Parts: sequence; structure tokens; C-alpha cells
Amino acid sequence: MKMMLRIQIVALLFMHTMSALDPDSILHDPNDVFYVNQQAGEIRLRTPKQNIDNALLIIGTSRVPMNIGYRNDLFEYYVANLTPFDSSLAYKFLLKDGSDSLQIPAEGNYHATAPLLQVPDDAMAKTYYLINIDGFFNGDISNDPADKKDWNSPPSDWFPFGGDISGITDKLDYLLSLDLDAILLSPVCAANSNHKFNPREYATMDPAYGDTNTLKMLVAAVHGVGKKIILSLIFTQTGVDFPSFVDIKMNGRASRYADWYRIRSTPTDSTGLKYESWRADPRFPLLNLRNEQLQNYLIGFADYWAHFGFDGFYIGENEEIDPRFMRRLSSHLRSMYPEFILISSDTCHTPAADFDGSFNRKFTREMIDYFVDGAISTASFDSVIHHMLFFRPSQINRASFIGFHDYATRIAMLADISLLKVMYTFLFTFCGSPVMVCGDEIGMTDCAPLNWGSFPWDVSKQNLVLASFIHDLIRIRKKNPEITSRHFFTLYIDDIKKVYAYDRGGLIVVLNCGPSQSFVELPAWDGSYLDLMNGTTYTAVDQKLKLSVDPISFRLLKREI
Repeated sequence: MKMMLRIQIVALLFMHTMSALDPDSILHDPNDVFYVNQQAGEIRLRTPKQNIDNALLIIGTSRVPMNIGYRNDLFEYYVANLTPFDSSLAYKFLLKDGSDSLQIPAEGNYHATAPLLQVPDDAMAKTYYLINIDGFFNGDISNDPADKKDWNSPPSDWFPFGGDISGITDKLDYLLSLDLDAILLSPVCAANSNHKFNPREYATMDPAYGDTNTLKMLVAAVHGVGKKIILSLIFTQTGVDFPSFVDIKMNGRASRYADWYRIRSTPTDSTGLKYESWRADPRFPLLNLRNEQLQNYLIGFADYWAHFGFDGFYIGENEEIDPRFMRRLSSHLRSMYPEFILISSDTCHTPAADFDGSFNRKFTREMIDYFVDGAISTASFDSVIHHMLFFRPSQINRASFIGFHDYATRIAMLADISLLKVMYTFLFTFCGSPVMVCGDEIGMTDCAPLNWGSFPWDVSKQNLVLASFIHDLIRIRKKNPEITSRHFFTLYIDDIKKVYAYDRGGLIVVLNCGPSQSFVELPAWDGSYLDLMNGTTYTAVDQKLKLSVDPISFRLLKREI
């Protein structure tokens, strides 16, 4: 990480010989995208808590008021919101505390020298459908694996069901009926599993899924109906049968690939072969993405798979993905495909460099903690949200995947339909790009570690009430663009009754996760508000909106103008 630049300035004093404003306590780094975000049109400044009365951003003769965007026990962060700008922007700050004023820098201006964080528009605030190829639909029985399980039987271990690429093409009408924006495709590279998260090689598609012609046909068909398709191309780990890892097992430190993995000790050492692995599972040895030779190798295969016409890659789950590799991969792909999307997963709230977004696994856990387990209070959940939204660039927040799934459970295993409705209302009205695993929309509960089961195409086995509800949420999201904005304002918190309300820029969401009916009074502009789910109209008077919310229920309200 870059070292913060402590601002060295000379204070301009008025009225007093000594200023109460301490220049050494003010922080702004024009080289850091956190403080200077060109695409988002944001400039920020950090001050000690309650140290100043107000702050202004000075651009030429213009004065732009700065508002407190976030505060903690020590600091206040002031934000000026502009239209997107470029590196030619010159600016300075004017801070006031009573009769004292402080201009920084004292002479000249800052310039927007932070690297441009440019996230493609097509990556921001989209809805994704994660397809587990093996369990979606079997369109070609000629490529079925010999050990496949019967469709609709319970999933176990890594046993396959026989789903393939042709099956996705066959069910394209169903995917269109969901009206989601993009498909997130599970890995396709050859592997000895049904999930393919342990690639045996990157050069070929697994024959159980079909051939490259069927893959090209799928990509063309998805684009033909105006949707995007992202491929999971796992660059964070391989299987133990990957040739370079096999060579390490055979030759130890003498292997030319010894530095391709995160090896702690080799077979020739007294402790035997030890290495870091994905999710602490030795079947998934982690790659050392700092190795330049490995980087070249992987970028070559990124080229190969990009040629199929994919709109982007999800490259794996690891918060330690080397930023230099990502910078090279992003620059290389963007030179040929300017709108190409790169997504990772992380367990932190901070994305790796040069990702357009990340799958925030930590936030998934925090949503479960709040909605399902009741392990954190409403106020704590709100604090998590605001910390995450503020300290990640807003365009990353809008692009990042959010979802309730992990690799071992489905959300319908943990919550009944009433709570599922509340949770999906949050998912589809929160900042970011919501993701559903295929089958979640019909309430599937079948799941085993790394095996999400087989999709029940018999409608008698589907929760059609939940499916209809999710269709309504997707429709509402598409018709109300404020949901896809970066704005999120907390309106109401009740820790006792577990009620939470927020505003997405004119769209008000009220969530009651508690067991009793709750009466709430929200700050709101005067006028009528329409419940987008049931058509009920509410009226705000004297900038107060009063309503009741049933237990384990919600209100989704839009101001009528």
C-alpha cells in the first residue's frame, strides 16, 4: 500500500495569532484513489473528529461545499461530489473553525494524480445468474460421465449429474424469463470433478460439458438475446493432477515449477510436501501469482478463452491475489477488449487492484449473521454497511457481486419463505450486483460442499411463490434506476424490534426482521408514497412518513411526483 502523504502546509490565519487548526492532523493524498476518485467525481479529506466547522473545495473561483461522508471515534472524512473529472483538475481546500481559516496547500494547487480507476459501465449494478453447469440441464447424453448420478437425486461429494453446455442453450428461454442481465458460468476447463474448480489443465474444455463449438454457440446465443456472459476462469488454484504440480511431487525443489505454487516444503524435505491450499483443502493447491513465468503462462490462456467472446472473467477466490499480476492481466485484456470485466472473490472489504469488482464473502457472512442468525444488531449491521461502502470506491461497490450463497449451503436451507422475501428485498435493493445461484429462485435446498445439486425442472417441485416474488423484484429493479446508483442513506434503526429502513435516492425500503408488528416514523419529503409490491399509498406530512410493518415483512416505497 502507498504511504499516506502527510500534508505539510502553512496556515493562513485570521483573527488569531495561533490557529486551532493543526495542519499536521489534516490528511489528503492526491495520489490515492480513496482521496481522488476521478470516475466517481469524488475528492476527500480526513480531519480529526469535531476539529472544524466546515470545509470547502476550491476549484478556480468556485467553492464546493464538502460534507461529512463518514466518521469514527477519531476522524471525520469530508467529501466533495463533482461530475467525473480528469488529471487536469487543479484544486485546494479551505477549512474553517470559528474565526480561524486554513487553506491547503498554502500556495498553488493539488492535481488529480491518483490512478484512474475505470470500471466499465456494463459491470456496474447488474444482476447475475450463477449457473452450475453440471447441475443445470443435461442437453446431450452422449457426453455423460460414467459415474453420473440420477437427476434429482441428492448431491454428494463431487459426483456429477451430467449437465452440459448444450443444456444451457436448450434452456435459454427460461433464462430470458428471469430477465437478469448476465450469466456467470461455472468453470469449464478439464478437471476430475463436477465443479471444475480444480483444473487439470487450461488448454481444453472438459469433455463432459461438450466441445468448444457448443461453447461458441452458447456465447453467441446469449449475446443474441442482449445478455452478457462471464466465465469462471480459475487462476488462483489448480488440482493436484495439474502437470506442474505433479512435477513438483516428483522432483521436489529441482522442479522448474517449484515457485509456481505456495510450497512450504517439498517431498525431499524431512517434513514432506506441504503447501497452501484453497479453503485449506489439499485438493486445491494455491498458485503463486507473484511468479512472472506463471503470469505469462496464465495470461496466454486468458487470451485463449477471451477469444470465445466472453464479456469477462471471474478468476477465483483469494484476497492475496498479486496486484502486479492483476495489473498485467487487466491491461492486456483491456487493450483488446476495452469493456472486459474482471471479478474476484475476497474475504475482506477491500478489493484487489485492477478488479472491476469482487465477490465479498465477508459481507455474505455478515448478511447471514444479521438476517438469519441474529448474531449482530441492526445498528452493527448498518455500521458494517457504511464502513464497506465508504472505504471501497463507489464504482467498485456498484460492480461487486453480492449474494447469499457459499460453496456448501443454499440460502433456502437456512430461512423460510417469509424471511427469504425480506432478504431478497435487501439483496435486490442494495448497492452492487446481486447474484443468485441457479435454483435459488425456486427455493432449492439440495446442496453438498461444492455440489449445488440438480435443477428440478418439474414445476411441482419448485416454489413458484418465491419465483414470482423474485421476478417482481427484478422488474422493480429495472424500472427504478435509483436502485442501481451509489447512494445509500440510513433512515431508521430499531435494535429492539430489528427494524431497518434506508433510502436509495427516492426509493425507501423498510425491513422488519423481528417477530412483532412495528410502527415506524421515517424522515421523508412530503407527498405520496406508493408501495411497489401491493399498491398501497402512504402520505408523508411535515416531513414524516408513518406506517406499520408486519413481522418478518417489508415495505418497498417510491415517492410519487
